[in-house]
Amino acid sequence: MTVVRGAWRVIDCSDFEGRLGYERGRMMVVPRAGDGFEAEPAEVPLAQTAVLLLGLKAVCSTALLFELAQNGVSVLLCDWRGVPVGAMESWSETATVVATRHRAQAAMSLPRQKNAWKRIVKAKIRGQAYCLGLCGRPGGELLRNLAKTVQSGDPSNVEGHAAREYWRRIFPAEEEFQRKPGSGTPRNSQLDYAYTVLRGFVIRAVLAAGLDPTFGVNHHNRSNYFCLADDLIEPYRSAVDVKIAQLSDNDSVSDKDVKRFLVDAVNAQFGESGLTIPSSLNSFAQQYGLYCEGKRDVLPVPVFGGGDGED
Repeated sequence: MTVVRGAWRVIDCSDFEGRLGYERGRMMVVPRAGDGFEAEPAEVPLAQTAVLLLGLKAVCSTALLFELAQNGVSVLLCDWRGVPVGAMESWSETATVVATRHRAQAAMSLPRQKNAWKRIVKAKIRGQAYCLGLCGRPGGELLRNLAKTVQSGDPSNVEGHAAREYWRRIFPAEEEFQRKPGSGTPRNSQLDYAYTVLRGFVIRAVLAAGLDPTFGVNHHNRSNYFCLADDLIEPYRSAVDVKIAQLSDNDSVSDKDVKRFLVDAVNAQFGESGLTIPSSLNSFAQQYGLYCEGKRDVLPVPVFGGGDGED
């Protein structure tokens, strides 16, 4: 069990094996030890909990689920990767922190959304520049200069211009490489697989932060339930790209070793931040929640290579 402390308390039992029960306002967490359970459980006050992540090996009592609902705690059901596939939300009249955050998202003004997108795009492009430098490719200074030109909402699509410059440089051995999701080419398949794993971690971070994934910053697609995840993922792509650049364009994702390499790439350290990519994502999602609630005047966006989206 992992406890993410602070004003927003997340209890992570996605990898936990044992029993979860309820007793006098507390969740009782009893780990499995061999064929039995340990005698001394950990106690977690429900009043101080916002989100509970439940994995496949946790046994949870219905009494606890009832009390979690009564206390307005969101319960996320996770698959073997720890990525949420469903949720239980409270119908009680409790003024939950999750509902408060959802309302703040829905009420956020268009100028604040556009300013957030500007910072995300700037961070993405600066990360791409850093990635090119790490790979020994030219073009980093060009991208850094492009990042400086991004305006609120990116009306001139600097993101797209930078992407064209970036993709034609990062894989120099592959003439005129074009990023085409789902095309089936080896390099695109490597990117597709890694980005799918990365997106799962973004979805987890978004939901654990009590954010409604349908309210995007820039993405607004009626058929996409995870618009917000597809916005917040952008600054992290280049941190995965730098690992993929180490692979040959002949390396196939059907190879188990290649798949393992790509999964490890998503779990790698995020530049010089000291945090892994999933940990940085958790922090970023929380910062976005605070920004939605007006507790941050500007959105601090992490940049692969250091700094934030406005440096």
